Amino acid sequence: MKKLVTLLVVFACMTSMGFAQKQKAEKKKETVEIRLDEMCQNCVNKIDKYIAFEKGVTALDINQENMSVNVTYWANRTDTTKLKKAFTKVKLNVEEMKIVKEEEKE
Repeated sequence: MKKLVTLLVVFACMTSMGFAQKQKAEKKKETVEIRLDEMCQNCVNKIDKYIAFEKGVTALDINQENMSVNVTYWANRTDTTKLKKAFTKVKLNVEEMKIVKEEEKE
C-alpha cells in the first residue's frame, strides 16, 4: 500500500511539472513590402525617425525610386495592421502591402 501511494505521488508530481512549463512563443521574422503613393526626402526622413523605432521592427530597406519600403519585423511583436497604422500616423499613404517570401536556406 505504501508503495502504491508513493508511486501515485511521484506520478502526480511528474504530471504537474509537465503542465506547469510555459509554451515558448515562436520567434519568426517576416518581411513586408509597403508601397507608398509618394516618397520624397522628407518621407524617407520620417520613415528613418519613426518607423524604424516601432515595436518589433528590425530592419528597413527604403527604395525611393520604386516608392517602396521593405520592413523586416518580429511576427510575435507586431503585424501588418500595426505597421500600416504607424505609417498613417506619420501621414504617409500606403498604397499596397505584400508579404515578401524569403527563400529557405538548406
